[in-house]
Amino acid sequence: MTILLEQYISGLELDASLAEAKAWAERTQLNSLIITNDGRFIGMLDAQFLMDDNFGQELNRLDDYINAYPEEVQQGAYICVQAHIFNAAEAFSNVLNDHLAVVDHDHNYIGIRSRNDVLEELSEFLNMSQKGTVIDVHIPSKEPMISEIIRLVETEGVHVKTVTVQQPKIEEKHCRLTIKFENEEVSNAISTLERFGYTVYIPDRDLQRDIDFHERANELIRLLEL
Repeated sequence: MTILLEQYISGLELDASLAEAKAWAERTQLNSLIITNDGRFIGMLDAQFLMDDNFGQELNRLDDYINAYPEEVQQGAYICVQAHIFNAAEAFSNVLNDHLAVVDHDHNYIGIRSRNDVLEELSEFLNMSQKGTVIDVHIPSKEPMISEIIRLVETEGVHVKTVTVQQPKIEEKHCRLTIKFENEEVSNAISTLERFGYTVYIPDRDLQRDIDFHERANELIRLLEL
């Protein structure tokens, strides 16, 4: 699944001055600056640093400030353009930013996505009222690789419509991931998951399962800490 850009806002180059940085922040109304170097994404920087008296006096340019305080640059705060919506959600779960940069495979900055936009898309993706073929996948309760599982099944040409997760009970070691497919024939996807060591079940359809879907979708969002 390709991440769609919400909008494009040009990045702020390393040689930007104090006046240019302040003008950028005022124009974009973003709470973090997007720092680039010849178009390549460097990282994000909390706009509060613009209030630092040192910046604009002893430190005249962005690269001066970054060299003095490299720990303030969020270098891992970005989303790859080819990433699945779960990767985008996970990226936001690791930061407090309202927006994140989107980069291409060469790490060139190409736009932004907002937290609210990603959450809305994730909620739409988790619409469990849609019809489709359902399977359950047991995955380790620690650091479940949801996006990796989605990638595996979609390589078999099946389209994932919705995903939910059920957290394990105290005595259990696995989460239960429920995947709903658009396709009726999903045997190849099941075989692929089993080949990679996942245990897969095809559950019986019942009313309680439909009732549980909404709750389990909420659990997935909580798991991603959005």
